[in-house]
Amino acid sequence: MRLPLLGTALFCLFFSIAVSAPLRADEIRVGIIGLDTGHVIAFTKTMNDENAEGVLKKCRVVAAYPKGSPDIESSVSRVPKYTEEIQKFGVEIVDSIPALLEKVDAVMLETNDGRPHLEQVIPVLKAGKRVFIDKPIAGSLTDSILIFKASEKYGVPLFSSSSLRYGPGTQEVRAGAIGTVKHCQTGSPASLEKTHPDLFWYGIHGVESLFTAMGTGCESVARSKSEEGMIRVEGKWGGGRVGIFEERKGYGGIAKGEKGEKDIGTYPGYGPLVVEIGKYFETGKIPVQPKETLEIYAFMEAADESKRQNGAEVTLKSVMKKAEAVAEKRMADIE
Repeated sequence: MRLPLLGTALFCLFFSIAVSAPLRADEIRVGIIGLDTGHVIAFTKTMNDENAEGVLKKCRVVAAYPKGSPDIESSVSRVPKYTEEIQKFGVEIVDSIPALLEKVDAVMLETNDGRPHLEQVIPVLKAGKRVFIDKPIAGSLTDSILIFKASEKYGVPLFSSSSLRYGPGTQEVRAGAIGTVKHCQTGSPASLEKTHPDLFWYGIHGVESLFTAMGTGCESVARSKSEEGMIRVEGKWGGGRVGIFEERKGYGGIAKGEKGEKDIGTYPGYGPLVVEIGKYFETGKIPVQPKETLEIYAFMEAADESKRQNGAEVTLKSVMKKAEAVAEKRMADIE
């Protein structure tokens, strides 16, 4: 049914007032860098919901810098669509990161391509703004190291995480529901992007679930193929513990511990992650420590090195040593 002309005009006026309403004094103004992933719409919808509860009542996405990556087709095709869509939530589009930083208190770095993250995050950290970096944290293990060095240099803690970290079963295992995990297997889709190490692009989801359950302490990995011909990476933790990531069509897995076993690795939606981002923006306390994030990316880099060596066992220490040596030579990148 068509609205009467007057009704339409009143609706438009109401919508205009709603999206341009002044910020409350206790609101955290959030900015977004990169509009080439559906995360930006989901996260904004959650934060800008008038019925949001808890810490999310204080968070509001107010501005975004849309730039994507010209050499990744999915980025090029998504930016116009998401730029148009996000404005429906009252988000202002700006033409640079400096312009964004003038308008916000905290930042979600959402560029789908991890390669520009180091360059993009430096001005945010220099400005003293808290920043969440969406997956992948960077396009290489070296850049991941440099991002945390920059965080330390400018005194602004940051974190990165997949939403899969916050699956309910996964969190229960993390909290000790089955005691020390002795054996764990998780899986997720693992579509590839030629500009990134294989698991950085999408396999990160299942790997994040694996580390949430297992914790740090992985010593080596060996990469092979599953019976279905998909990626399979077996990791060895200290004390004879074993953690396995397998590429699969959906999300899931199982953890076995001293007190039994539990299904883990399911997708919980974006809500739990957005809540954690909001808590961090409010308190400055990070929910995922740099050590764990770097070990996750070392695991995935070691999996690529194992592939290059035809499935040989590769230590995380060896790939970290190599990446840290390169990072030392590139310290000027964070000046």
